[in-house]
Amino acid sequence: MPVTRFERLVPWTGALAGLCWIGHGSLQSVSDGDEPSSTSTAVIESHLLRNHASVACLVVMGICLLFFATAVRNLLRSAEPSEATWSSVAYAGWIVVTASLSQLVAWNWALLNGAAGSTDDEAVRILGYGHFFGWAGLGIGLATALVAMGLGGLRGAVLPRWFAVTSVVFGVLGALGNAGIPPGGLVTYLLLPFWLLAAAVIIARQQRGPAGRVADDTPELSGATG
Repeated sequence: MPVTRFERLVPWTGALAGLCWIGHGSLQSVSDGDEPSSTSTAVIESHLLRNHASVACLVVMGICLLFFATAVRNLLRSAEPSEATWSSVAYAGWIVVTASLSQLVAWNWALLNGAAGSTDDEAVRILGYGHFFGWAGLGIGLATALVAMGLGGLRGAVLPRWFAVTSVVFGVLGALGNAGIPPGGLVTYLLLPFWLLAAAVIIARQQRGPAGRVADDTPELSGATG
């Protein structure tokens, strides 16, 4: 079935999501240390513009991953003969990731608004704990999506073997990190943007081929005018 121009662009939303993840991590500044108890109103207010931009990155990332989830599902389904197990599980995993990003956005807004014009550092520190561990739901979704993508890609031979195996390994590490077993969560967190970029390139290339020509989005006129 021909691939439309829009469908060719959809996989690249994964790369954009990866860039947003880097932007979020680079811009966010809510504490003077790497622990939830170090969150402070002074740090948040002195970097308010950066923190708002960081939240915007999370919002764009969540939207991009919804489009990316569709590209993943379509790719895996193209090799599933009668049932759609792996594509459905992978799609569900990315939905959980997006829902978790929405939760992170909520924690960020609570933290930024709680610190605005306030000197109550104790209240902000309490919010900081929820903000600091808000990635937990993200880990569950990522583990599910990566494992399902890897196994589905291997089964249907629609992903390079090295990438499919790497995806499964990252998914397992993410699940272990979510259960408090280091360094799984940290590895997944740091390598996520690079994995998304690689996934975007691979899925975009897999759309090409004999059945992957670009379709004209303009409907053809049936019959001749005379």
